[in-house]
Amino acid sequence: MKRFFSFLVRTSAFLGKEIFEILRQPRLILTLVFGPFLILLLFGLGFRNEPRALRTLFVVDEGSEIAQRIQEYATSLGPQLIFAGITGDEAEAKKKLLQQQVDLVAVAPPNAYQVIRNSQQAIFTLYHNEIDPFQVDYVNVFGQVYVDEVNRRILQTITQRGQSEASTVQDKLEAARASAIAIREALEREDSTAAREHLRELNNQVDELALMVGASAGLLVSVQDTIGPGSDDNSFDNEAILASLADLRQDVDMLNEIADNQDDYRAEAEQVAKIEEDLTTLGTYLNEFQSIAPHVLVSPFRSEAKAISIVQLKPADFFAPAVIVLLLQHLAVTFAALSIVRERLNGAMELFRVSPISATEMLLSKYLSYMVFAGILATVLTLLVSYGLSVPMLGTWLSYGLVIAALIFTSLGIGFVISLLAQTDSQAVQYSMIVLLASVFFSGAFLGLQTLWEPVRAVSWALPATYGIVLLQNIMLRGHLANPILLGSLTALGAGLFIVALWLLHRVMARS
Repeated sequence: MKRFFSFLVRTSAFLGKEIFEILRQPRLILTLVFGPFLILLLFGLGFRNEPRALRTLFVVDEGSEIAQRIQEYATSLGPQLIFAGITGDEAEAKKKLLQQQVDLVAVAPPNAYQVIRNSQQAIFTLYHNEIDPFQVDYVNVFGQVYVDEVNRRILQTITQRGQSEASTVQDKLEAARASAIAIREALEREDSTAAREHLRELNNQVDELALMVGASAGLLVSVQDTIGPGSDDNSFDNEAILASLADLRQDVDMLNEIADNQDDYRAEAEQVAKIEEDLTTLGTYLNEFQSIAPHVLVSPFRSEAKAISIVQLKPADFFAPAVIVLLLQHLAVTFAALSIVRERLNGAMELFRVSPISATEMLLSKYLSYMVFAGILATVLTLLVSYGLSVPMLGTWLSYGLVIAALIFTSLGIGFVISLLAQTDSQAVQYSMIVLLASVFFSGAFLGLQTLWEPVRAVSWALPATYGIVLLQNIMLRGHLANPILLGSLTALGAGLFIVALWLLHRVMARS
């Protein structure tokens, strides 16, 4: 009992010493706490997750038909394309690109129509002067989006013309109906000669209808073949349309056998009634085709993203957990890194060697003191982020507190190991900065872990910040509980660092 009481006295004495040591350096506290926070805050406020607008100069024969189309399309494609004009001089356009007067030079394909007729795709060549690989990828995606839009508009124009031709088909359809009615009336009068004359007209009209209906309605049939017909009983699928045309042709061919001087033409009249029904079916289909907007036929699908989260997150909200984690890790690592190395330099370590305090008591007291101090800073930082910046907290504060405690504990372990390995204050600060830089690049703070090569991710999972960022993002922004595997791994990493730091401290204190 006496030994345990002595242990508490010696540990609490070191606890007060470490806190007093921290409070003696207000300038260091302000620099370490508010310096990184202000930098990250400015970054969060200044970051804009918006696609870049590119000033685009087109190279094409001025005054040509394609130049007019390009200008028409380019000025209506949205804010990402800033139309910088049209020129016929490719060398001059590239010169402007090198002088940064434009961001992109788009060279239209020469003889595009002839290239397409040769069953090849005409190519828009995009010249840029980017060195950032992300911007290079953006230019590639930008070009693909633009070309897809051009293709869509060309198809839309074709569809509009097809629907316009459908109006002509309606006239042919009415003429065919009139011929069918005339045939039926002639048969009712038993006038086979007039019936055959109107039948010749109907034959020609049906041939024209078959061609025109197939040309104008092919696009809608393709859509139906792809996604299937609707649930409506009156909807037309591909088989129904083809069957209707085939039945019409077959019924008309059967009427070609009308003979003279028959006693009864009722069978032929019924055949004509069937032809009228087939014509009505085709008319209904054409009306349906004409009623659909051309842009819907060309682009029958569109996407609309909706989050299942109960709150709408801003970019600053997403980066807030990473800011908290990076700041706390940096503070804990830096304070711990400067702790023991300073005592070794000012001779205090010699006193500790001859005192009754053990390495375990000394290290535990340092852990407790910095855990308390970092916990206070974490509370202030959390209040500032949650209430000052209105970052949502969808999870439980218990899960949040457990993650913060494990993060500080593990970060202190890194700091104490640095402090026991470094020979000077400068080395300790440099090693702390290396940990911070590694955390910025490899922890997923600003670039997702999925963007890293898998073997390199081993570096990520050796950093406390990686666990902290993933855990806090899920807790704060998704409302999840703390993942026990990640939280356990973070704590185990901290425990391993504690053992390493204790072993190093034993060695330091054992030196004569």
